[in-house]
Parts: sequence; C-alpha cells; structure tokens
Amino acid sequence: MFWYRRERDITHRYPELRSLWKDIKVRQAVLDGELVVLREGKPDFNALQRREQQEQEIAIAMLSKEMPATIFVFDVLEHNGKQTLDLPLIKRKLLLRKLVHNSSRIVICPYTNDGRKLWRNVRRLGLEGVIAKRKLSRYEPGKISDAWLKIKNLKTVDAVVVGFTKGKGKREHLFGSLLLAAYRNNKLVYIGNVGTGFSHETACELLAKMKKLSSRVPCLSEQELYVTQEKHGARARDITWIKPKIVIEVKYLDLTKDMKLRAPVFLRLREDKIPEECVI
Repeated sequence: MFWYRRERDITHRYPELRSLWKDIKVRQAVLDGELVVLREGKPDFNALQRREQQEQEIAIAMLSKEMPATIFVFDVLEHNGKQTLDLPLIKRKLLLRKLVHNSSRIVICPYTNDGRKLWRNVRRLGLEGVIAKRKLSRYEPGKISDAWLKIKNLKTVDAVVVGFTKGKGKREHLFGSLLLAAYRNNKLVYIGNVGTGFSHETACELLAKMKKLSSRVPCLSEQELYVTQEKHGARARDITWIKPKIVIEVKYLDLTKDMKLRAPVFLRLREDKIPEECVI
C-alpha cells in the first residue's frame, strides 16, 4: 500500500506498482520514499502532477502505461513487525539494501560521503537538490531535525493557500492568483501571490478543492489581513478566502525585505504536506 504522510491511501492511482512486492525480499516492511515519474532519466513534476490528479479508472490505467511511476526508497521504518526508527541511519541504509531489489518499479536512493561531488552533479543535471543526513541520526517522524538538512538547487518554498482572486481572460472561469501564507511563530503570515505555472488541468483541480474550503472569515490575523488588502487595493473585494488546508510548492527568485516572494511560479500540489510544515 502507498500512503502520503497525511494518511491518504493512493494505492489505486498506481496500478503499475501492484507487483512491487516481487522486488521486496521481506514478509512485511514499512518503507519511506518518494514517487516520481521519470522523463529522460530525471523527475518530471508536471507528469507526476497529472498522475496525482486522476481518480477515474480509465485515465489511471492509460497514464500508468504512458507515464509509469517509480518509487525511490531511502529509509526503512519497520521490518517484520519491529520498528527501526531508533537504529542509526547507516544501519537502516544497510538493512534497506538487503530488503530491496532495484527494478523499474523501485530504486534504492543512492547516497555518498562525498557531498561536494554529489552537489556538483546535482547542479550539472539541474536536479531539485539533496538531503544531507548525519550517519548516526535516528528517524524522527513529523519533526524538523538539524540532523537532516534539505539543500535545494532551486529556491522553492511550500506555502499554504489562504485565498484566491477572480480570473480574467482565458482564466475568467477559474482564478487569477492564489494568496499564499506560511507559519511564523505559530501564526500564518501573508507571503505573496502566485498566478503563473498552472496547467489548465491543475487550475481546474485547485479551483474545485478551493470551492469546498471557501470561508467568510480570513484565516490571517488583522495585521496580516491589512497587509494583504493594502497590496490588492480595490481588488481586495474580489478575494475569496478559504480554510488553510491546501499546500503547494512554488519556486521564486528571491525574498523581499518584508518576506514576500519575488516572481513566484507554481510547481505542484503537495498533498503529502500538512499546512503546519510550511514555515518561513
């Protein structure tokens, strides 16, 4: 079975992985990894987004052949009914090698002691980034630990969608831009809008999700609400507020002095993230 961290079962979306058990040499295990769709040997966010949007059996079956998924596993949390969370990372890595046989369906995520060389290759290939981990670190579910450091090749941020503006032109029946926020000192703060990077399919899916979460009351504090309305001026009345449940990833050029995103572009929905993990 495949589960997001938000405890959502997505097994039905990936029928090509139903025989994954053939590549796992153990009676029972809980593995941690990331689903990707590879194009020319590199992860394709847009292709994965299309896979994650589908719920109809016919479309799922078609896409499973057109753009099959592969799971890259990097950790083992349980082995034959025994938790391995407290084992040092290096021992969990060695155990993973014994449990998994690489195939087109599943690949053990490689690791190295030469971080500088790895980073040069990541930059050369235009990959998203790396995770640097201490060899003796334990697995801490749901926690941000200084033992694991995410180093991104692109400037990206996970943000909470708190509202959207009316669409115009080709997007008249969809939305104009999404209002984004992140947590600072346990409170949501406004960090800007994103209005580009959406495919038509993704925009439709987002709008359907947002309509179900519409709210008369903004989730921002009065101070943050003032900042937001001041930015939008007369258009502030065209904002539809929603409950802070949707997480997306955006890339951006830089942060302004007042912590707003410069030139943000939508990358993907993050159904595996909870809003409280979006911290700035």
